[in-house]
Amino acid sequence: MGAQQQVPGLIGRGAVWAELLALLDDERPDRAAALLAGAAGMGKTALVTRFAEHAADRGHPVLRVTGDSGMPGVAYAALRVLLDGRDLTQLSAARQRALRLALAGQEQGADVLVLRAAACEAIGDPAGDRPVVLVVDDVDRVDAPSLDVLLTLASVVALGQAPMVALFAARTERMPVELSELLPATVLSPLAEPEAERLLDRVPGAPVGAARLEILRRAEGNPLALREFADWADLPGGRPGVDDVFARRVHDLPERTRWALTLAAAGERNPAVLAAADPSADADAWQPAVDAGLITVTETVIHFRHPLVERALLVSSTIRARAHRTLAAGVADPRRALWHRAAATEGPDPGLAAELVAACDLLDGTGVVTAVTILERAAALMPADRRAPTLLDAAARAGAVGRLRWARELLDRARAALDPAVTPALGVSLDSFGSWLETMAGRLGAAAELLTGVLTSVPATAGISNTAAFPAFLLGDGPLTEVLARACADVPADPPWLFPLMVCRPSEEARAGCLLVPEGESPADQYRSAPSGAAAMLADEPEKAVRLLAPAVNAVVGGAAAAVHLAAPGAAGWALIDLGRWVEAEDRLVPLLSSPVAAEAPLIRAGTYAQLAVIALLRGRRETAADLVARSPIDLLTVPVFALRLRWAQGVAALAAGELDDAYRLLTAAFAVPHNWRVLVLPDLVAAATRKQAAGVETPDRVAAAREQAAAGLGAADWAAAREQAAAGLGAADWAAAQEQAAAREQAAAEAGAADWAATHDQAAAAVKTTDLVAAPRAHAAAAVDAAWQAYGKGWLSTRARARLTAARALLADDLDVAAALLEGPEAARHPFERATLAAEVANRMRRAQQPRPARELLTGALDSFERLGAAGWAGHVSAQLRGGAPVADPFATLTAQQEQIVRMAAGGLSNREIGERLFLSPRTIGSHLYRVFPQLGVVNRTQLGELVAARGGGR
Repeated sequence: MGAQQQVPGLIGRGAVWAELLALLDDERPDRAAALLAGAAGMGKTALVTRFAEHAADRGHPVLRVTGDSGMPGVAYAALRVLLDGRDLTQLSAARQRALRLALAGQEQGADVLVLRAAACEAIGDPAGDRPVVLVVDDVDRVDAPSLDVLLTLASVVALGQAPMVALFAARTERMPVELSELLPATVLSPLAEPEAERLLDRVPGAPVGAARLEILRRAEGNPLALREFADWADLPGGRPGVDDVFARRVHDLPERTRWALTLAAAGERNPAVLAAADPSADADAWQPAVDAGLITVTETVIHFRHPLVERALLVSSTIRARAHRTLAAGVADPRRALWHRAAATEGPDPGLAAELVAACDLLDGTGVVTAVTILERAAALMPADRRAPTLLDAAARAGAVGRLRWARELLDRARAALDPAVTPALGVSLDSFGSWLETMAGRLGAAAELLTGVLTSVPATAGISNTAAFPAFLLGDGPLTEVLARACADVPADPPWLFPLMVCRPSEEARAGCLLVPEGESPADQYRSAPSGAAAMLADEPEKAVRLLAPAVNAVVGGAAAAVHLAAPGAAGWALIDLGRWVEAEDRLVPLLSSPVAAEAPLIRAGTYAQLAVIALLRGRRETAADLVARSPIDLLTVPVFALRLRWAQGVAALAAGELDDAYRLLTAAFAVPHNWRVLVLPDLVAAATRKQAAGVETPDRVAAAREQAAAGLGAADWAAAREQAAAGLGAADWAAAQEQAAAREQAAAEAGAADWAATHDQAAAAVKTTDLVAAPRAHAAAAVDAAWQAYGKGWLSTRARARLTAARALLADDLDVAAALLEGPEAARHPFERATLAAEVANRMRRAQQPRPARELLTGALDSFERLGAAGWAGHVSAQLRGGAPVADPFATLTAQQEQIVRMAAGGLSNREIGERLFLSPRTIGSHLYRVFPQLGVVNRTQLGELVAARGGGR
């Protein structure tokens, strides 16, 4: 049986049908969301209907809604349809309240971020074993607040973070931009001629002969046109489209009926509301349209058979304006009246625009999306030269609730309306906000370019400097950091400036300032303490960082924080990773993968994957880490700080596994990243170089072979330059030259910061691969330590960074007394993993120096630390040295980051519902995860699970 025959009741849609069926495949890839698009009459609704029926036949709970022109003026109209009859009692009290307020049409009193989380849980919670299937037809006609929720759902489903299937359908020319960027569109094309003939054969009473040929010619493969033309006995001349069919039917209606339908098409669908606005729109007015098959009528709603009927009614701006004015004068709801007045207005109307802006001031919480749409309309009613501030206000509101694509669109329109000569300060605000959007999108080069322009054009403010500090931290040493340093040359070490200072001009004064920042609990503290917490993290005061960041982190993880705080969990994550509190770090990080507010922020998801991968590597789970890196929406090696931490963790994991070549190569690449954090890598780089050289890697034959390989691959001149670069330890000057060379080669102006660094990183990695067998590893490591000492050692360094630099120099000098002394004291205890790896290296050297007793004591302490941390790779390595035994298997190694988080929460006593609230998943989804994971872990209940987690050092 061919694919075309497998479509139930449809012709010529076999290929598209196969794509839709794949969404229901139990073995499908993570993405289970699709966007179906096509011109009017191409059969979207027919396919959507068949798909919903097929899903229901397979046992899927199906939620379906169709957008129409009556929705845009009614907040959460589509959401109300989707949740009609759904049991909300399983939700938390806060989520229940947010949903009930929204469904009641109230746009105040609840947070839109809480509402999104509540809607995701309520819609995605299946009634049975199969996932929910969400079907939204004519999504382009859904009201804006409901679309906000649907975009969140689409994001989490497309990212594989919710066990749902979602199908959206829209007119090709009206696809929501954000949805089309998120999901690749499957576009319905016209039927081929044989398919069109088969469809026409199915139409009862279809004409034959010349009339049949004329219908086929005029329909041009449009299924709706084929059916409607077949019923149109007297086709007019010319080339009428399918629109003309409905236009003629509307024209044949009585004038009173046409006017009543026009009022309904203008956005009011309740017959009682329409009758109140115009008494002529009574029950008798609708009957001719019902008889013509154009509408259906119930007590509460007028439903049009097809959007083309509405188009046939609203044929001119004059008619539309008259209908909206009539409704504005007749509806009881003041906001609805204002909406109709705005829709009726053509051209500038500053007074009405001011009323719209004032109406926005009354909207907060779940009304923020409506406020943005009102501000858009207000801007359209303003003179062109006054639109930019209003559009920027709208963009900022959209960005604050995580609608970053919408914010970017609004910002572009604000820039187009801006006259820099009239309002230059507004241009700075646009660029500053635009840089934040570029940063969240992962386009760090574009963000750096905007911020460099801002910082060189106006005196730095704390707000702009904090905005610039985040991408500067991610990019490391470079133009943006240099410009920020000059801008912050004379600022005080006070809380508003601490984060940019620690990024570009770290000092003891700034570190001390971090310690003096008070820790509060009020919502306002989220805004005040989060940047100071990030500064404390950079000052290597991790405990203080975690406390200062806690309010913002908790709000983000709970789905109730503005998007400006999205980076807070990442900052806390680095502090917790360094403290060895890995389970707690995962508590903060894993929810971001399915967080509604982070759905449109690729950088935040990429950073989350990077940090989870680092934790997996430190635990020795290299395959898990590779999977996490592969899931990132951004190439993590193009972001310097992520590349440094990943290469460092990869190198340390390779060192534990005894893979010395890889360890040395990876740690060299980590140190090569131009970032202050590279000092932290040095003791591990020296350890890898020493062990590599001691293993006899540098035999004369290997050196000769490497020289031949280099000569063949690079040429003599390039090889000599590469060797000199490696011998010099990739110091700052060499990196600068390499960056210039890479910039000239790539010429990626739009992504200068990230792309140039990536090209330089690739060049350095290639040089390391060809030179590490030629240049003596210890000599290379010594050059790296010397380069770091010259670059950083004579300036301010945190206690941790200086200890790491001192440890590297002591290991190079084989000064075991100094190295061992660094293992004592509170500073070493604050970073247990770093302390334990250094202890293992010192112990190895003590054994070679015939000091077995102190070596064994150090190894025993290191093993205890590794086991408490759950660092299975290093625990196995040290255990083998102590007892000659094999590493203990890690039962969690096969779990995903999300599954492990669920396991640990369940072991800690949380219910499925409590876990679901924290991870933005339904309780049934949590139960499904645990059902699959229990056999993998060899447990049968939560009691055994708790014992297993406690035994593995994973207690919360």
